[in-house]
Amino acid sequence: MPTGPRPPPFRRAPQAILALAIVLFGAVPSTATDALLLRISVENVPEHFQARMVRRFSELVARGSNGSLIVEFYDSAKLYRDSDVVTALARGDVEMAVPGIWQFDRSVPATAALMLPSTFGRNGKTMRALVDGPFGRAVDSRISAALSCVVIGNWLDLGGVAVFSRTKPIRTADDFVGLKVRVAGGRGNEERMRELGALPVSISSPDLPSFLDRGLVDAVLSTWETIASAGLDAHGLKYAFADDEYYPFYIPIVNAAFWNRLTEAQRRLITDTWAELLPEARATAVGAQVSARTTLEKRGLVVEVPAAKTIDAMRSSLLAQEGPMASRLGVPSDMLTMLERELADMTSGTDD
Repeated sequence: MPTGPRPPPFRRAPQAILALAIVLFGAVPSTATDALLLRISVENVPEHFQARMVRRFSELVARGSNGSLIVEFYDSAKLYRDSDVVTALARGDVEMAVPGIWQFDRSVPATAALMLPSTFGRNGKTMRALVDGPFGRAVDSRISAALSCVVIGNWLDLGGVAVFSRTKPIRTADDFVGLKVRVAGGRGNEERMRELGALPVSISSPDLPSFLDRGLVDAVLSTWETIASAGLDAHGLKYAFADDEYYPFYIPIVNAAFWNRLTEAQRRLITDTWAELLPEARATAVGAQVSARTTLEKRGLVVEVPAAKTIDAMRSSLLAQEGPMASRLGVPSDMLTMLERELADMTSGTDD
């Protein structure tokens, strides 16, 4: 189990939502036969900030529905691994999930745009503005159409991704050559790793400790909080290269058939609860990454922070292959154009 300081849990009940629920649903609980089952699946362990946020969300929705929704929350892939939950939700086998963007690109190629070289080394502020704006809404529309689901609100940050090595320090792009690098998923991540000369291997989070213990991978593409909360440094990870490979998010999706069974009041409860929790959850995400990095360094992880010119050089080299990468990934040309245009507008005259 990880040690060190932890961000505070989500303790504050949004009073506005609870008050609204009383108005919308009344004071008399629904009967059990009227209640709808809402199962929510996440892959992260209970200590991870995303699991804590979604658990808090589930508790507030259950309370606010006044018994009209039976909400069951499952963490640690107890219901589905995130690699399976997208298709499970599309089939209607689970009502809600909050998978990372890297789990979507086989079904929704537009999401792979967020793993292309244009996003390499970008900071959270820039990426948040991108996904909260027209580009993010265009992705939402494609996800909804492809997976028969509803995206219930803006996305939750995971945070900047680093590369954690078991076998050697990584200091330059040349050090990637020949490394077997675990990715949690995402064909976009696999493409980017190949362009850096690494050998990507997709491994789900529950299986990763065993792969590390057996020496089957050399490095892991992940975040500070994910490594710390799962205690993966205890499985041989000794070094980190803090290059902000990309900036992933979690996307809250609900099965469309289930959504259509809800009353307007129930839909508003779900979307309003998510919207009210999100600002605090995003701040917690940022704090969790900072705290986890500090914890990992105290536990002996050696961190290499590349200079800005190193990041720029790596991005420039990767950008030369962005068109062919996007083509192989099936990223729609209009989405690639929108991504490049919006990032250029956002980063013009800045250091990002």
